[in-house]
Amino acid sequence: MTLSEIRAQLQRLEGASADAIESETLECKPWDPHPQAFDSQIRVLREAVVAFANQQGGVVLLGISDRKRTRKDAIHGVGRLDIGMLRRRIYDGTEPHILVDIRELMEPEGRVLVIEVPKGIPPHTTSEGIAKIRIGKDSMPLTGSDIARLLFTGGQKDLTAQILPDSSLADLDPEELKRLRRIVGTEGTNPELARLPDDAEFLGNLELIRDGRLTLVAVLLLGKATAMARWAPQHEVIFARFKTATRYDIRRDFKGPLLAVLEAIEKALQESMRVTLARAAGFAELSVPELDTNAVREALLNALVHRDYFLRQSVHVHLYEDRLEVSSPGGFIGGVSPDNILRHPPVRRNPHLADMLNKAGLVNRLGMGVDRIYEELLKLGKRKPFYEANESHVRLVLPTTTHMGFAKFVADEVREGRKLELDDLICLRALSISGHMDRWTAARELQLGDDQSAERLASLRARGYMVPHGRGRSTVYRLNRRLSDLLRGQEATDHELPLDEEAVRLRVQAVLEERGKLTNAEIRRISGYSRIETVRLMHKLMAAGHAKLVSRGRGAHYVPGKKPPRK
Repeated sequence: MTLSEIRAQLQRLEGASADAIESETLECKPWDPHPQAFDSQIRVLREAVVAFANQQGGVVLLGISDRKRTRKDAIHGVGRLDIGMLRRRIYDGTEPHILVDIRELMEPEGRVLVIEVPKGIPPHTTSEGIAKIRIGKDSMPLTGSDIARLLFTGGQKDLTAQILPDSSLADLDPEELKRLRRIVGTEGTNPELARLPDDAEFLGNLELIRDGRLTLVAVLLLGKATAMARWAPQHEVIFARFKTATRYDIRRDFKGPLLAVLEAIEKALQESMRVTLARAAGFAELSVPELDTNAVREALLNALVHRDYFLRQSVHVHLYEDRLEVSSPGGFIGGVSPDNILRHPPVRRNPHLADMLNKAGLVNRLGMGVDRIYEELLKLGKRKPFYEANESHVRLVLPTTTHMGFAKFVADEVREGRKLELDDLICLRALSISGHMDRWTAARELQLGDDQSAERLASLRARGYMVPHGRGRSTVYRLNRRLSDLLRGQEATDHELPLDEEAVRLRVQAVLEERGKLTNAEIRRISGYSRIETVRLMHKLMAAGHAKLVSRGRGAHYVPGKKPPRK
């Protein structure tokens, strides 16, 4: 990275934190000139250098805070920190030693050091034995099993890019090769490749052959049975259809080339899937399958592409009466979790396999992202998918039970030209279940901050889908009457309708007489009011003699007044 490129990045700091410019190859680090902070900062810096060296290398900008919102506050520089001494401390404090290049970047706000870390031959550690690796924007711990893998593969972190010794074109299935040519020719990023007459040249351009040998990706996509057994014994998908929670009536084990396995599983699922026909608005016929083909395809592709191929374990696809479960070996990486997967930038465990699928057009054909899975399920009236994960596996659950009213509603909106975005579908489907939603509930459902979630709710309100109850940050939203009748039923809607002010006053008054004591929080739960609305209500009750405030602060509560309640 040149100094001019770095300066271009620093221009973005006006109005954005330094975290916004960080990437898998760039990190900003602050520097405290106080002598007592020196040793601890050197340790932190070594860990960042080790993380880059264990990945593909990178740049550390020393003298920049990553939490400030303006350039002036973010860039504070390193003062008179000696470059030669710093370079030596990094070299001496890493094993194997890492020799970095350090340049000065003189900015108006201060002197920044640009530390360029070369790609190493991992595993590297600090002299204290700390091993890390750069994943996305984070420096993640390099576990014992990770280190063992790096040692086993000579530092190769992507097993799918491994060059297979003694392999040749004879190890590939001719029919699978023809299939790949057809796909590349119709959907690939460079269709001209499919017309290359020589197979070796065709595969070389797709980086399936290197130095005259096959990569593991070539075998995963095109390998004969003997090649799969020799080089990819861990590649297996087990499909089972369960009639009860523990008993299955169909089981099939697939070990063939990846694309053939995908088609076989899709066929097995289609044979078991039911389709429901219904009438939408205008007497249009609506066909609702138990699962959408695109969502299933994406789930299967993700499991095969993002699984950990170092683990000799199978991908499992289990079909139950009410759900489809897809489990793959290896936990989430790079900071991805079930709580942020909808918003987190993509992190690739097997970049070579993912790049190959992109070149072949298979990503566009088979994979549209996690958001596509959510959207396709919700449009069909299913509940949203959910993920479970630990260090050893990721499990994706796709519900198959249909809320036909919701499916009809979405179809009618589309027919009328009213576009529903994914966030709209998530909120409306959640409301069809619970009946109400505030900004904090929406934040959890949408995996967004509460302010962003409040904006989504306000948009739905503006378009007439929801009505607010209360004011300010405590506002609770419900479906409008027509939509609530459709999605929740008239009885549930009648039960949940908010009371008018007089009805709320009478309810609070009656409960206060019955219990003898109520706090502000308890009154808010009873009324659905915000904190300020509750204070106004109680002032009116106190003025009428129906309530009395006792104490102040945390111990404040209301008791019945001297005037008897109105009958």
